Amino acid sequence: MVFEQFATWVVETLGLTGAPRAAVHFWVYDTLKIVTLLVAVIFGVGYLRTYFPPEKIRDYLSGKRAITGYLLAALLGIVSPFCSCSTIPIFLGMVGAGIPFGVTMTFLAVSPMINEAALVVLPGVVGFELTALYAVSGITIGMTSGFVLNKAGLEKYIEEFDFGDSDVDIDEPTHRERARQAYVEAKDIITEIIPYVVIGVGLGAVIHGFVPQTIVTEYLSGPLGVFGAVAVGVPIYTNILGVIPVVESLIGKGLPVGTGLAFMMSVAALSLPQFMILKKVMKKELIAAFAATVATGILLIGLLFNLLL
Repeated sequence: MVFEQFATWVVETLGLTGAPRAAVHFWVYDTLKIVTLLVAVIFGVGYLRTYFPPEKIRDYLSGKRAITGYLLAALLGIVSPFCSCSTIPIFLGMVGAGIPFGVTMTFLAVSPMINEAALVVLPGVVGFELTALYAVSGITIGMTSGFVLNKAGLEKYIEEFDFGDSDVDIDEPTHRERARQAYVEAKDIITEIIPYVVIGVGLGAVIHGFVPQTIVTEYLSGPLGVFGAVAVGVPIYTNILGVIPVVESLIGKGLPVGTGLAFMMSVAALSLPQFMILKKVMKKELIAAFAATVATGILLIGLLFNLLL
């Protein structure tokens, strides 16, 4: 593969050996691979998203059975933008468009945890089978959280917010306009997340090249590892693509798969900046309940994966 060849050329040109060689090779190869996937996937999905404004989603979901609405919201979360802070404006649009509360909460939970580019990158880290299990687990956590929060009657804790007029007629865009919109969105998203990807791959490279395997297996693989992974993941703000290289290196050093996936989920779905933004539209009771339900689901999934794998 050209990326592999280029990374090898870089380390040989620099005359690197041992741990520095392994770290730099990892950094160059993974950065090129992830960025290339991002450019292709984000533009394509961005174009498709121009066909699904919140009002059209609302009209489509109206009258659907509850389970259908939750499942569709989870699937829409997968093809939404790449981090919680870019997902929230879409969440607000869905609330303003009158989409049911439990359905919107499902979308909010799933969107940062799973996206189409992550599902392209993850098989190279944990394999296709675990990628599928990760996707199913994330959807299950999101749907369960939305259902529980709705049944608990927590919709009353949505703050009053000026959502604007969601029923204004808008002319159907042309293909050129859709492509332009997808280009602008892709450029904005890539510009926003590239620093996180580069830093994430850099951290993964350091772990890959310099961290002894015994440290990971001795201190991060115990029975409380999943709880620690979730606790550590919450204060970190990045998107899932920024944390995948870190998890890749940790799993390669012996970290249990369930612990690694729990860390990845918590970083993506439970970041503190996300909660700060949500304070504009949610009261603290709903934010706390949302965080608790999602965190519980992540912990259970992590523990289950560690038990079975």
